[in-house]
Amino acid sequence: MSRLNSEVVVIGGRGFIGRGLVRLLLADGCRVRVVSRSAARQENDPPELEYIRGEVGDPDAMMSAIKGADVVYHLAMGGGATWADYQRDFVDGTAYVAKACMTHGVSRLIYASSTAGLYLGRRGSMDERDGVDSKPELRSMYSRGKILGEELLLDLHKKSGLPVVIMRPAVVLGRGGFLAHGGLGYWANDVCCLGWGRSNHPMPFVLVDDVAQALFLGKDTPGIEGKTFNLVGDVRPTASEYVRLVAERSHRNFRFYPQSLLKLQLIEWMKWLLKTMFGRKGVERQSLRDMKSRSMRTQIDCSEAKRVLGWKPVDSMEVFIREAIDSHLEPLPAGDLRLGHFPLRASGGGQ
Repeated sequence: MSRLNSEVVVIGGRGFIGRGLVRLLLADGCRVRVVSRSAARQENDPPELEYIRGEVGDPDAMMSAIKGADVVYHLAMGGGATWADYQRDFVDGTAYVAKACMTHGVSRLIYASSTAGLYLGRRGSMDERDGVDSKPELRSMYSRGKILGEELLLDLHKKSGLPVVIMRPAVVLGRGGFLAHGGLGYWANDVCCLGWGRSNHPMPFVLVDDVAQALFLGKDTPGIEGKTFNLVGDVRPTASEYVRLVAERSHRNFRFYPQSLLKLQLIEWMKWLLKTMFGRKGVERQSLRDMKSRSMRTQIDCSEAKRVLGWKPVDSMEVFIREAIDSHLEPLPAGDLRLGHFPLRASGGGQ
């Protein structure tokens, strides 16, 4: 597969991860078609970049957008308030993308899944051989959608030769994302996080630029069709350590409180009961299995991505702090009273 002048379609290329991937593809000499719901060309966009309006839930739009592509990236999100929304975007939409890729003879389809599709509620470690959670019916709608999407694609690879590669990013941080990430716990307000469980284990953080790099490497690495790759960075503070770093760097009173999973489960069930009592339709009750998986106690082994793809995620705490935290912050003016409350860490760079 030649890199130069490859025709690449990036579905969801305007998103958090997609923007960095598109930059890498353009720098590599590819012609890139970005498919999104709100695609619009910018004044300084290069001629090699094209925008197409479309949604994965529209089979005709996918068939048209993918025609003539060498490589397709499926990064689209979606979903909504009910499982029907997730079925449409995560399962049916993925099937439409796969069908278009097979119809047009695409050389490779790279699907951005998520470690949310794994079961991460037990001690120990896991790698790609463990596969997705075997009980999707007990997981959140998002997790279930990713699980079923992966299973659909791998089944098509096995039965019909679909040239698919699956990438599973974990808790993605960085420029354009969220400083107060929901993977850490439930944010009661913008500075108070209630952790999923004891939260005293390394968290599966990964920087967005590292994810984009792994996706980019997946385009030309030979012989990886049918494989899955877990993507977690090498800098993995605990959830409480991360929130403490955010407090120090921002000079704001960010706080982290570990919570009992059973307590959080009871709260979720009470919310579900109230919603159903007031006539909300399609509301699903969260299972204890899903709550346990949110704790992310299981350590994820990413040696396969490093060995096969040549992936090299950031291993410097200084760089991690700069990209995951400082990129979201505005410098405080000289004399601001907050400068005296949280001393800066020498390893993190200046604010």
